[in-house]
Amino acid sequence: METLLKIPYELQIVLVAGYLAYKIITIGKARNHRTEDFLLQVLSFGVAARSTTAAALWLIPKQMPIAVDEAMSIAMVALLTCGIAAIFGMAWRAFGERAVRRIMNAAGVYRDDHESSVWQSIMNQPAKWTVVQIFLEDGLVLEANFGQMKPFPKVPVIMNDDGVAIYVTRRYAADNTFDNFDITGNDDDVTLTYIPRSSIKRVDISWQLPSRHITKMET
Repeated sequence: METLLKIPYELQIVLVAGYLAYKIITIGKARNHRTEDFLLQVLSFGVAARSTTAAALWLIPKQMPIAVDEAMSIAMVALLTCGIAAIFGMAWRAFGERAVRRIMNAAGVYRDDHESSVWQSIMNQPAKWTVVQIFLEDGLVLEANFGQMKPFPKVPVIMNDDGVAIYVTRRYAADNTFDNFDITGNDDDVTLTYIPRSSIKRVDISWQLPSRHITKMET
């Protein structure tokens, strides 16, 4: 770290901005990149953000309304570059990756979506989830029906590598009998159920895909 602080300010700004963009595009995706891949991605986003900052400052009139010393000038450039890098990272994650995958698939270059796992592919589908059913090893089935949740949580399901957390609206026993649950408690709290990964046998997800992702069968 001490060595990094000794490098020129310009390079520090590029590295910090690039790392910020890198974190935005990889957070929650459990991707492990090789050192050279990591550095190249950081530098790519950092240089692009710094170049955009330089272009923006070149277009702005040179006469500033207030006097700005060198330290303030460096701070302003750093903040602007980091902000632009964050925008680049969000744009790439929201639109860039998907557009590149479509182009490559259309060109026949590859047929996978380059996610780190099938689970990541499912989580990144632009679909509205309606029902999630968790099949447990002991035969129970826990269901989260989003249409029956009152009040409706802003995050109705939480999924990660260690397990799943859902608001259970119905529980099915092994003999197909079931119990309904109201997620709202006595004091207007809501009950969230955590299921460890080791207890999960299968997960069924009902969702509504966008029309552009549906191929209608001709009759």
